[in-house]
Amino acid sequence: MDKLNEYRTKVRQLLTKYIEYKPSYGDVEVEQIFDIEYDHYQIISIGWNNQKRIYGPIMHLDIKNNKIWIQQNTTEVDIALELIEMGVPKQDIVIGFHTPKMRQLSGFAVE
Repeated sequence: MDKLNEYRTKVRQLLTKYIEYKPSYGDVEVEQIFDIEYDHYQIISIGWNNQKRIYGPIMHLDIKNNKIWIQQNTTEVDIALELIEMGVPKQDIVIGFHTPKMRQLSGFAVE
């Protein structure tokens, strides 16, 4: 399997694992959005908690230039570590929510 398809599979496996976790409050669903053509992968929360609208990304990963970009992670789960455990090398993971300067210090890819 080529690297791009391998990373697509691993990102989908990772996010699918977390789609099962439903918030304990309100009437909130967790949805997956997998755009395989453009390599954008998200799980989002959507619904209501009493009179408050709930909508936002939980995890968002992209694949760009054969690297996995972690664009958002609002959980306490270290998904970069999980990707490493799945066989993705650190140099192929970008912590996209860090500034480029911080990325240089992270031990992961800068871009």
